[in-house]
Formats: sequence, structure tokens, C-alpha cells
Amino acid sequence: MKTKKRKNVEQQQSTPTVHSTQAPPSLEQIRQRAHQIYLARGGVGDRELDDWLQAEREIRAGRDL
Repeated sequence: MKTKKRKNVEQQQSTPTVHSTQAPPSLEQIRQRAHQIYLARGGVGDRELDDWLQAEREIRAGRDL
């Protein structure tokens, strides 16, 4: 007799893993979007990493649609 916990484990193990077939955004795509964000902020420096990370998030979110 299988326990409820064992059944859950078996179900999880038999569930296929879904992998994205899309390539990650290119560095050039991220660079261009980060520059757009920088310009939209008025060209004020010292936030390059924030701009880069925001650009990555936006591009990846757009691909998930």
C-alpha cells in the first residue's frame, strides 16, 4: 500500500520538466534597452547596474508572453 506522501513524490517525478527553447536575450539587446532606460531617466549616471537589470527583466518578460 502506497502512502499519500509516496504518491505525491511519484507524481512529481513523473511530471516532465519544461525547458524554454528560446535563447536568452543578447548582450546587445540588453545594452540597447539599458541605454533607453538611462536616457528616459534624464541621462543621470551611477545607476548603470539598475538600468541593466531592469532591461534584462523587461526583455525576458516580453519573451514569456
